[in-house]
Amino acid sequence: MRSQDPEHELDFLSNPPPVLAPNFWEYAPGKLLAWNEYGDPKGAPVFYYHGWPSSRLQARLAHHLAVERNLRLIAMDRPGMGKSTLIPSRHINDWPVLMARFADHLGITKFGQLGVSGGGPYVLACAAKIPDRLTGSAVLAGMVPIPLTSLGTGGLHPIYRAMIPFRKSPPIIFTGLFGIASAATRTSPHKLPISLMVRSLAEQDRILLHHSPDIWEVATTSFSEGVSSGGKGIMTDAEIYFQTPDFSPSEITHPIHYWHGGDDKNIPQNLIEDLTKSMPHAHLETTPELGHFSLAIHRAAHALDYLKKCADTQPHA
Repeated sequence: MRSQDPEHELDFLSNPPPVLAPNFWEYAPGKLLAWNEYGDPKGAPVFYYHGWPSSRLQARLAHHLAVERNLRLIAMDRPGMGKSTLIPSRHINDWPVLMARFADHLGITKFGQLGVSGGGPYVLACAAKIPDRLTGSAVLAGMVPIPLTSLGTGGLHPIYRAMIPFRKSPPIIFTGLFGIASAATRTSPHKLPISLMVRSLAEQDRILLHHSPDIWEVATTSFSEGVSSGGKGIMTDAEIYFQTPDFSPSEITHPIHYWHGGDDKNIPQNLIEDLTKSMPHAHLETTPELGHFSLAIHRAAHALDYLKKCADTQPHA
C-alpha cells in the first residue's frame, strides 16, 4: 500500500472525492441524520465520527485509504451539526443507541468506528454500551470527556479555553463568531486573520496546512458545513465534552486503539494518558513530534489498517 512507502505516504490526500449532497435517515418524526459514504461501498463498514466543529465532509480525507483497504467509510453529521437536525438536550449516552439503530437501518450487523479529535468520546461511549455491535475502535488525536480525567481544561488550546466560560451564552453570539471564522477560512492559511490561528499550532501541523492544499480545502469545507447550522448546534455539540457519562473507563472491555501527538497544541497528550491508564484494554501510541492535525493525517493509514484487521477477524454485514 502507498502508506507503507515514506515517499508516497501522503499520496492519499490528493484528489479527494467531490462534495456531494448528504443522504438522510429520519430516525424519529422530524429528526434527520445526514450522512455520506466514502471508500469501498462493498467493504467492511466503519462509522466515522468527525471533530469539533466539523462535519461528515471531514471523512473525504480518508477516502482513498479506505478504498485501498476495502473499507466502507460511513460519516454522519452529529445532531445540530451540518445538515443533521438539532437535539437541544442530547447527551453522550444517547449516541450508542442512535448508532445501533443507524446500523440496523443500513442493514449492518457489526461495524468498526473511527473517531477523530472531537469524535473521540463517541467511540468511548459505543465501546462502553454496544461492544457486541463493534468489530474495532480507533481514535486519532482524540478529545476525552473532561469529567473522566483529573486534569481539567488547562492544557487545551487557548481558543477552546477562552470559549468555555461563555459556552452557555446566547447562541446568536456563536452563530456570528463562527460565521466570521467560516468566511476567514476561505482564504489562504498564510493570510490574516487565519494565519494567526495557524501560528498557534504545532510545527508539523503548520507544515501540513501550508503545503497541502487538499488538506486545507477539505478541513475548511468541512468546518464551514459543520457550523452552517448556527450557534445552538455548535455549542450543544461542545457541551458533550463536559457531560459525565453513565459509565466508567475501567468498565470498558472492548479494545480501543488510540494515537496521539506529543506536540498536540489542541488536546494535550496527558489528557488521553490520564483517560487510558484506567482502561484495561486501551492501547495508546504516541508520536512526540506530531501535533493535532499532523497526527490525524500521518496515522490515518495506521488506524484504518487496524480497523481492517479487526473487521477481517469478525463477521459483519
